Amino acid sequence: MSEWHSRETAAQWDAHAGDRLPTRAEQQDVLLALLAAAEIGDGAVLDLGVGSGQVAEAVLGTLPHARLVGVDLSPAMLELARKRLHRFDARFELVRGDLASVDRIDLPDLPYRAAFSVQTMHHLADAEKAAAIAWTADVVEPGGLIVIIDRVRVSEGLFDDWAVLWRCIDPDTPATYAEHVAALTRAGDRPALLQDQLRWLQNAGLEASCLHLYGNRAVLVARRPVSIDG
Repeated sequence: MSEWHSRETAAQWDAHAGDRLPTRAEQQDVLLALLAAAEIGDGAVLDLGVGSGQVAEAVLGTLPHARLVGVDLSPAMLELARKRLHRFDARFELVRGDLASVDRIDLPDLPYRAAFSVQTMHHLADAEKAAAIAWTADVVEPGGLIVIIDRVRVSEGLFDDWAVLWRCIDPDTPATYAEHVAALTRAGDRPALLQDQLRWLQNAGLEASCLHLYGNRAVLVARRPVSIDG
C-alpha cells in the first residue's frame, strides 16, 4: 500500500497504533512471554513487518543478548524504526523488503532462533501469505519459534456472533457485515480464515496451533521440528 511510504501516514500510525486495537497490548505481552521462554540467547529474531519499531523495541528490551532483524517495505516506517531502536546500537538491523515477494528479501546471515509478525500478514493475498510462511519456516533454525499475531477472516454467517463479542471491547464495531467488509477494503486488509492460516503453517512442515484468540485477533504459534539427527 503506497500510503505507508508517506512520512505523515507513518507518523500518524506510530502515534496512534496502540489506540486502535483493544487486543494489542495483551497479545504483545503473550509474544514477549513466548520469546522470553524460547531460549534465544545471543541468536537472532526476525521481525516481519517491523513498521516503526514499537514491537521490536519491546522485544530487544526483553531479550538483552539477542539481535533483531526487522523487515518492512516502507522507507518512512524504517526511518522511524531506526530512530526508535538507535539505543540498541549493533543489536538490530533493518532491511527493506516486500513480504509479497519474500524470495527477493536479502537477510543477514544469522542464526534465526525465532521469527514473528504482528498485524502484517493480512495485507497480503492468500498465496503471498502461504509463501511468506513457507519462507519463514526455512529461515528459522530447527526448533525455532514462529509467532504470527494477526486478523482472521470473519465469515458472513458468523458476523453477528463475532460482533456481539467484539462490541464488548470496541464500541465502534460495524453494524453490518457489508460495513465490516467495506472497512477492510478501505484499509487494504485481506485477512484469511483461521483454518487456512493453520493449514499453511502445517504445510510448511511446522507444528502449529492457535494459542490465544479474542474475536478475530489470533496468536498463532509454530515450531520448526528438530530433525532426528538433531
